[in-house]
Order: sequence, then structure tokens, then C-alpha cells
Amino acid sequence: MSADARSAGRPRGAMLEGFRPVPGVHCETTMLNNMLRYAGLDVSEALIFGLGRGIDAQFFPPPPHTGIPPMLTGRVEPGRIAADACAAMGLTLVTTQDADDAGAHARAVAALSAGSVVGVTVDIFHLDYFASQAHFSAHCIALHGLDDSTAYVADTSQQGGAQQLPLESFTRARASDEGFMPSPRLHWHLDDSPDPLPGGAAALAPQMWPAILGAAGHYLDRGRGDDRGILALRRAAEELPGWQQLSRSDVVIPEIARFWRFAGTGGTNFRGLYGEFLAEAQAMTGDAELLPSLTRFEAVVSAWTGLIDHLTGYPEASSRTAHLKDASARLHSIADAEEAAFGELAELARDRVGAERVT
Repeated sequence: MSADARSAGRPRGAMLEGFRPVPGVHCETTMLNNMLRYAGLDVSEALIFGLGRGIDAQFFPPPPHTGIPPMLTGRVEPGRIAADACAAMGLTLVTTQDADDAGAHARAVAALSAGSVVGVTVDIFHLDYFASQAHFSAHCIALHGLDDSTAYVADTSQQGGAQQLPLESFTRARASDEGFMPSPRLHWHLDDSPDPLPGGAAALAPQMWPAILGAAGHYLDRGRGDDRGILALRRAAEELPGWQQLSRSDVVIPEIARFWRFAGTGGTNFRGLYGEFLAEAQAMTGDAELLPSLTRFEAVVSAWTGLIDHLTGYPEASSRTAHLKDASARLHSIADAEEAAFGELAELARDRVGAERVT
């Protein structure tokens, strides 16, 4: 079937006038920030991440006989940050998921025509501008225009910000059910046109402590299993020496380290972003007791950077066994530091919101 025949019954495209991409370090917070900024709400990416209670740890051990390496993430599952951040800001985030490409295209055109940036989950394998050859379907981009041949999107700074995708590539990426946590044809947009925050971002000061308490309590909750929160970090530390048995470990382990560094999945981007949020929270609330937590998070980021550097040097180690045991000890130490940092934050937040004790 020709391209003309395929598009004959499809709604015409739509473009948002005056859209300017907002740079960012993480895909979901960058996506939401582009949605908010176009709607006239000027907040930082770090504030979105903090209000979205995005900080976490999740460990995915390698599935047997697959060759897939273990995965350790530093955030909550996809979609929760946007939903929780919008709830904290009093905004309605509309979530839709269509069964077919035609329905998804029509819905995107309708939202664009109504003046909303559309958040979309995609598989990076099908993004022409993405260097990765792996399927990863939990990536988020901001769609701000469609025409007969092209999708106009905004991605993270690392991926070049504003990008243009052939419509067929965009459609494949959005419909993919391969890779990590696929969510085919999932869209978000803001309901109607939200009013600008009265007084700007500073008006969100009352939301700081509930967001901090929620994130800390979630992270420290040991009832979530040993693959979530603080226990996920400790499980990864325990299993790390066994990574020597991974197929092509001399290649895979440095790749894991690079993924942690550049995707921020392990810690450096997300821990740094959360530290920036705490700095904003401290400035907004004027609460000096938050200052020690800023120092704690600076130390956590530094420790993650040291661990990543260490794992990157795995192939050249004189004793790979000793090298991974040292890496395990470093990750245990990071877990100790994070547990202390979040415990301190939970105590502070509990005192300020009058919540019950977090266990």
C-alpha cells in the first residue's frame, strides 16, 4: 500500500505555534517540562522530579539463559513521576492508550489542535536520531507537531533536544511492544489550559515536605520486596561479585557502568537531580535543617561516580574477582549513605507535616 493510500483516511496533522524545546537530563521530566512550559507553567526539571517523588531504586536480575545483563535503576516506574508531579501542582494529566495506530494518530492530532504538547512513550530502537541499537520502550518524548511526513518532538539534551522524525519511524517507535516495560501508543496531555501558578513556582512551597516524605517513605519501605527501594540496592551489592560469570563480562560490566553514568539510571543523574530539588525546596521553605541533606546527597553522587569509574576499569583489573568485591563494598557503602540520607529526610518531613512514622 502506498504512503498516500495509508494516510488517506487519517486526520491531517497539527503544529503548536511558538513551541520552544526545554532542555533536560531525564526523558520523563523533560517531556513533562515541555508540556508545562508550553502551557505557561515555569518550573524546573528538578522540581518536577522531586514533586513527582521520582527517586527510587529498582533491581532487575538477569533472566536465565537470555544473555540480558542485570539492570539497576534509580527512579520509580515510568509514568509515576508525571502523574504525581501534576497531582502536586493541582493539574489534571490525561492518560490515554489506543489499540491501533490510526486511533493514536487521531488522538495526538486532536490534542495538538487543542493546544497541548503530547507526551509519548517510544522504543528508542526506532528513533532515527538515537544511536542505540537496543530495544528500550520506556523512553518518553514530547510531541509538538505532526504533518503528512514528519513528527516534531523534543527529547533530552543528550539526544539533541528538538528533533524531526519520519512519521513512519515515529509510528513504529510509539507502537513497539519490545524492550523494557513497553507501553504501546501511550499518550499524556494536560487537561484544558492550566492557569499559571499564582506567585510562580514559589507557590508550591507547601508541597515540598509531603513530596519529600512520600519519596523517602517509599524508598525505605522494606515491604516492597528485595528488588525495590533500599533493599534493591543491597541486593545488587550482594549479587555484584557474581557478575564475573556474565557472558562477555569484560564488555558487559563496563557497559552497565556507562549506562549508569549516561542514562543516570544507577545514580548520578537521578541522585544529582534530587539534590537539586532539595536545594530548591530549602530555598522555597527557608528551612535550614534541610542543608545537611544537601551535603549528604553531594557525597552520594560522588560515591556513585567513584563506583562507575571503578566498574569501567573492570577489563584492566589485575584481579577481576577482587575488583568486583571492591565494587560490591562500594555499593553497600552507597546503600548505607542513602538509607541514612532518606531516614534523615523522613524524620524532618514527618515533623513538618505531622505524618505517622515511616517504617
